[in-house]
Amino acid sequence: MNTRHQFWFITGVAALVFAVLRSLPDTHCAFLHSDHQPVVVGNVEFCGVNEEANYYQPKVLQFPVGLDIHLNQSGERGTLKLVREDGTAYLNHEVAVTHTEKVHLHLRQLSGRLAYVHLHPVAQDDGTWTFTFPADFMKGNPGGSYQAFVDFADQRSGRILLAEAKVEGPRTPLAPSTPLARNQLLAFETTSRNTGDSCVIRVKLSAPEGAKLKLQPIMGSLGHAVLMGPIEALPGYAHMHPSLEGGEYSEAPTLAFKLKLPPPGVYDFWLNISDGRPDTLHAQLTVTR
Repeated sequence: MNTRHQFWFITGVAALVFAVLRSLPDTHCAFLHSDHQPVVVGNVEFCGVNEEANYYQPKVLQFPVGLDIHLNQSGERGTLKLVREDGTAYLNHEVAVTHTEKVHLHLRQLSGRLAYVHLHPVAQDDGTWTFTFPADFMKGNPGGSYQAFVDFADQRSGRILLAEAKVEGPRTPLAPSTPLARNQLLAFETTSRNTGDSCVIRVKLSAPEGAKLKLQPIMGSLGHAVLMGPIEALPGYAHMHPSLEGGEYSEAPTLAFKLKLPPPGVYDFWLNISDGRPDTLHAQLTVTR
């Protein structure tokens, strides 16, 4: 390759890299969701009309951050570090607030019962972040191993960072089961189940025995949902917030979540809501070709 060709080759590569960098989203929601245009009603945030969540596999995307996570001997508390490639840990002032919290920790139980919990670790001065499992989650001696995902935003760049790891608990898990939610999921409907499609997931909810359910904000929204894929084949997740459709405040409220459907497989859908106390509901979504 002569000098002229080398010049144009280097220029072309530089232009391509510039275009890729310019195309990257510059806010935490713009990364986790396409076309982030939030709608705020009464200090409650909803996703915009064209906004949809994406399914991500942190290890495949090779984010420049690692997750070092451990549980204590009782399995009730834990610590984690968000470790850069140079080995330094993210400190409290280096992490931005996203959806009212700094670090979102998603823990999915891999052995024993089918369970999920969304936690917000608290920063310590030495770069560790501590968390405690809710008492309701610990009922039934959960134990076993967990799949952990974190998402947070770098204070300096404003960009979202994702990481994942597996962590072993000290307890032996009990027989498989699903923790009971206080509220009920009356219906779980999707506009498509074909991979690659833009889909709307609608869930209809009810309080126990058909009583009126009044949703209250949780992390600035009326609900937070995650979709988690097959543990071995497609480890990853999508973090979703509801769109404003008008049925959120009815006696049996309906929440709508927009998602670009991931590869085929059976996915666990977990929904965090609050009726004055946090509650977690579960459903499964089968994505086809």
